[in-house]
Amino acid sequence: MPLNFVCRTVTLEQVLRCSFGLNKTEISILRHLLYQKEEENIEEIMKHVKKDRTTIQRGVKRLFQKELLKRRQLNLKDGGYVFIYSARPKAELKEKINKIFHTFQEMVGAEIQKW
Repeated sequence: MPLNFVCRTVTLEQVLRCSFGLNKTEISILRHLLYQKEEENIEEIMKHVKKDRTTIQRGVKRLFQKELLKRRQLNLKDGGYVFIYSARPKAELKEKINKIFHTFQEMVGAEIQKW
C-alpha cells in the first residue's frame, strides 16, 4: 500500500530499500523468503527469483549480514554441507524498520529545531 509523504508516494518496497540499503535483487529474495513456509537453499531461491547463482549468493550474503535472514547449516550424508535460509519473522523486521524511522524522526526534529 503506497503512503503519501507530502509530495511523494512511498511504497513498502521503497521503505525496505531505504531502511536497509537493499537493491532490487535483495528485495526479491527477501520478499520470496518471507512467504515460504520452509527454509530454502541457494538452488531453490534461484528457481523463484530467476537470477544466476552468484547474484543470489551475493544477495543472500548481504541480507544475512544485515540480519534480515536466518541461516542454518545442513550436513550432507556423503560429507559436506549446504546452507539453508529463511527470512526473519515479519514482526522482527517491522521492529527494525520502526527503530530506523524513529531515529530518522529524531534527526529531522533536531534539524528543524536548529532551523
